Amino acid sequence: MSNQMIKASDEWKEIAGAEDNFIRDLSDESDSFCSFPAETREEKAKLFSVMNNPEHRIGDCINTTINVVDIYCEVVTVKDENGESSKCPRVVLIDEEGKGYQAVSLGIFSAVKKLIKAFGWPTWVEPIPVKVVQVSKGKNKMLTFDVQI
Repeated sequence: MSNQMIKASDEWKEIAGAEDNFIRDLSDESDSFCSFPAETREEKAKLFSVMNNPEHRIGDCINTTINVVDIYCEVVTVKDENGESSKCPRVVLIDEEGKGYQAVSLGIFSAVKKLIKAFGWPTWVEPIPVKVVQVSKGKNKMLTFDVQI
């Protein structure tokens, strides 16, 4: 059995390239953060759903307020128009009803870091209402959010 495991791992390395190791990725928890405390099987299923297939895209929610109680963030690899890969944060804001709102966005990630500095580590007992906004910087547009009072 162990020979098959080694062989499978070597095949993955050949497919993915020498710098990637998918098998190690399965056990590496350092590339994500989650404030959602999933203890029961039902909570774990809910968390998986929010992580894997959030209901909303933050980009579709401009000028909408999201009542955030939890955050999931992971590092993903994206390709630009030239096919070059880079690492970016994928953020999922989780509202008080358990719905997820996702974005691969440095602007949203930066706003989340500031939110944690201002309000402390999630989970927040009282939801924090954030209004999604889009700001322009030259020809570029960036998503971020403002805290509503």
